[in-house]
Amino acid sequence: MQKEIVAAIDVGSHALRMKIGELKNNGDFRELENFRRIAALGHDTFANSKISFESADKVCSILKTFKNTMNDYGIKVYKAMATSAIREASNREYIVDQIKLKTDLDISVIDNSEEQFLTHKAIKYKLENFDQIIMEGAVIVVIGAGSIQITLYKNGQLISSQNVKMGALRIKEIIGALENETLNYNKILDEYINVNLEGLEIFKREISYQHFIAVGGEMSSIKKLLSPKDYTSSYQENMNKSNFTKLLTDISSKSAEELSVEYSIKKERAEILIPSMMLFNKFLDFIESDSIIIPNISLNDGIIRDIYEDLNKLNKKDKAIADIITNARVIAEKFEYNKEHSEIVEKNALILFDKLKKLHGLENERVLLICAAILHDIGKFIGIDQHYLHSYNIICSLEIFGLSKEQIELVANVSRYHSIQVPEQHQSFKLLSEKDRVLVSKLVAILKLANSLDRSHKQKIIIQSVKLKDKELIVRAAANDKTLLEEWEFKVNAVFFQEVFGITPILKVKKDIE
Repeated sequence: MQKEIVAAIDVGSHALRMKIGELKNNGDFRELENFRRIAALGHDTFANSKISFESADKVCSILKTFKNTMNDYGIKVYKAMATSAIREASNREYIVDQIKLKTDLDISVIDNSEEQFLTHKAIKYKLENFDQIIMEGAVIVVIGAGSIQITLYKNGQLISSQNVKMGALRIKEIIGALENETLNYNKILDEYINVNLEGLEIFKREISYQHFIAVGGEMSSIKKLLSPKDYTSSYQENMNKSNFTKLLTDISSKSAEELSVEYSIKKERAEILIPSMMLFNKFLDFIESDSIIIPNISLNDGIIRDIYEDLNKLNKKDKAIADIITNARVIAEKFEYNKEHSEIVEKNALILFDKLKKLHGLENERVLLICAAILHDIGKFIGIDQHYLHSYNIICSLEIFGLSKEQIELVANVSRYHSIQVPEQHQSFKLLSEKDRVLVSKLVAILKLANSLDRSHKQKIIIQSVKLKDKELIVRAAANDKTLLEEWEFKVNAVFFQEVFGITPILKVKKDIE
């Protein structure tokens, strides 16, 4: 069986990690090396908004040793990714450039959505009975040094995924100075966490969930504290909820120094142990099960899975695409969108997209069109006038699970131009690359036609066939009512479609009116 030795590197906010192993062409991974080196970049970024020279130098030194180990193994295939500490640093470009020059490693700075997407990819692949777990209902809480992600599943569907910049190290950096100034530090810590978690979806819905999945947040250290003698690390473990809450009660009055000495854990980990446990504890009341599921996975496991999919040219859609679309629908509902209109526009847009593949040459961009069709009118929540511009601004501010910031910007631009405007010299469009401007224009041309067919928002028209003939695109449809408004709108938007594709759309409607 063919195999490749690969490496995954996570330049995190609290530590740098590298995993090396044999990756077989069936997806199995045999770990050979696993490194973790403390380099709390988050101390700099979360407190001072930039990474110091000393920290950058330390990171480069650690990465040099990682690169030397990779060279010893003859590794050619790797991915190295940096998260919130570098992502949020005002001098991130300088840091990434220094890493490249000093270590010859290419570092990708990923946004939170990409980070969570990779983490969840690892959870889905490694966790036994994942499909059954989310069918029964699950809360997945991923605590990093810089942020916390709360994802809710019910009946097998993703119903919400929210991120809060409340990671354990970030909390420590923001209010840690109070620890030596008050005897009620943990009460203040609890209040700070509560006020910053207000408004999360899980607290608004009167829903209970069967399972709780905890990732990160020093769960390995917590497990060791609960069962130090028989502790072994495996890909899935379970922890009793009552044992967890008892441990939190027992240690909550202790300082980081006391925890470090009493439980033989490094001070750097002891500092973020209580904030991590307090964050996890906020969600346990919504869980029916008596146990906490600990997958024991990391971002590196998601990166390795991503490498495998790239090497084998696998389709990354499936469940991931379904989660993206579900999340977009949940967002649209929050902005009280017209569901019936959105669904028919989405349906029409996909018919056109799928029938015109040879014309537009796109494939993976299909999900961007779907999201734009779902979200194109959410700006009406703010105001009817220039709602398309409101839609653009709202979408740009969103986090859509599984989409990068760049992809969200594309969705926002496509949504902006669904109405009377066309892509031109607006700043948001000009700032896109030439390739992305062409992509946006293609998706806009399709979305405009799809939206035209339900201009009255009464779902009068049903597409029956789409056919390219010479220089014409013939769209045949049936209608149960007068469609003068739709036909006029289609003709208006056909002009932009013709400009983009060099093809003239023609709508032929067969009316079935009694």
